[in-house]
Amino acid sequence: MTIEGELTLRLAWDGQRVTGVDLRSTRPFIASRLFAGRAPADVVTMAPLLYSVCAHAHGVAAAGALEAATGRKPSSATIAARRLCVVLETIQEHLWRLLLDWPVAMGRAGEILPVAATRRAIAPILAALVPVARRIDGSDGIPADCDVSGLATSLNRIAAMHVYGAAPDAWLARADNDAIAAWAQGGETLPARLFQELLSDAPDLARSDVALMPAAQRGALAAAVLPALRGDPAFAQAPSWNGAPVETGALARARAHPFVAAIGARCGNAVPSRIAARLTELALLLGQLEAGKIDETYAPWADAFALDAGEALGAVQTARGLLLHYARIDGGRVVAYRIVAPTEWNFHPAGALAHGLAALAANDEQRLVREARLAVQALDPCVNCRVEVAHA
Repeated sequence: MTIEGELTLRLAWDGQRVTGVDLRSTRPFIASRLFAGRAPADVVTMAPLLYSVCAHAHGVAAAGALEAATGRKPSSATIAARRLCVVLETIQEHLWRLLLDWPVAMGRAGEILPVAATRRAIAPILAALVPVARRIDGSDGIPADCDVSGLATSLNRIAAMHVYGAAPDAWLARADNDAIAAWAQGGETLPARLFQELLSDAPDLARSDVALMPAAQRGALAAAVLPALRGDPAFAQAPSWNGAPVETGALARARAHPFVAAIGARCGNAVPSRIAARLTELALLLGQLEAGKIDETYAPWADAFALDAGEALGAVQTARGLLLHYARIDGGRVVAYRIVAPTEWNFHPAGALAHGLAALAANDEQRLVREARLAVQALDPCVNCRVEVAHA
C-alpha cells in the first residue's frame, strides 16, 4: 500500500504572462492517525511501505526517530549503514532525473539503459542494507558481503559515460566558468546538450527569491522548525523555516560549490542552478562512495536526536531535500507522529515553484505548459504534478 495523491499547478494566464499561481495538493497526511497506538517496531515496518518514492529514506528516518524516542542510541556501524542506504537512494534518484525525467521535460528521449543498469547495480546492496538500517534494537553494520567498492566503480563508469563525458571527480575539478561553457558547448553527453540549451534559451526560468534552506543541523532544526512542527498539526502540509517558506534539495546543499555558485551568480535560484546542483551533488557523492567515506560535513544524511522524554526527530536528506519524521511515545506506544516531506517544502503555496512562476512571460500556451513542467521537474516532487492553464 502506498499513499500518493497529486499536485495541481493552476496558472492564470492573460496570453502574455502568468498572472496568478495556485498550487493544490491531494496528498493525504495520515501518519499521525495511522500510527497512533502502534508499537515503534510496527511503525518502522509500515512507514516505508506508504511511499513509492524515497521509501528507504522514510525507513531510515522512522528508525532513527523511534529509536531516539525510546532512549536507544545506534552504533556507529548502524549509522554508517543508514547513511549509505540514503546516499545510494539519492544517487539512483539523481541519475534517473538527469537521464530520464529532465530530457523528457525538454522534449527529448531519455536514456533508459544506464538508468536500468544503475538500478540493477544498487538493488542488491540496498536489499542487504535495509534490514540493518531499519533495526532499532541492534548494532549490526554494513554487511561484509556488500561490495561497495565494486558498486562505486560501476556507478562512476555509468556517470562518466552518460552524464559527464569524463570521470565525475575530474569533471568537478575543472568546474569553473570557462570549463562549464566548454563542457556544455561540447555536447558529448545528453545532459551537456540539455544544459547548453537551458543556458541559451531559459537561463532564468522559474527564478525564485525564496530563501534556500539553511544547513539542517540539530540546533537550527530545534529553533526554526520544531516549535511549529510540535504545535501545529497542519505544519506538515505547508512547512516553514522560522515562519517563512524555504527551498530544500541539492541547490540548498551544494550552493557553495564553485560550479553551482557560478551558475547561481548568472541565473539566480532558477532551473539551470537546480540542475547544476544535481549534477554537482551526484559527482560529489560518487567520489565519496569511491573513497569509501560519506562526508557528513557536506550534509547530515541520516540524523536523529531525542528531544524531551519519549520524543524525537529523525532528519534525513534525500535527493529532493529534507525529510523529517517526528515521533512521541508514551507507554511503549506511538501517541504522535508527523512526517514532513521535501515536496511540501518546495511546493508550498508560497514557495519556490509558486514564486518562480509568478509573472512568467509566455505568449504561447504550449510553451507556457512546457516551461512550467520543466520548472516542476527541476524541483522534483515525489508525486505527479498536473499543470492547468486558466485564461484570464
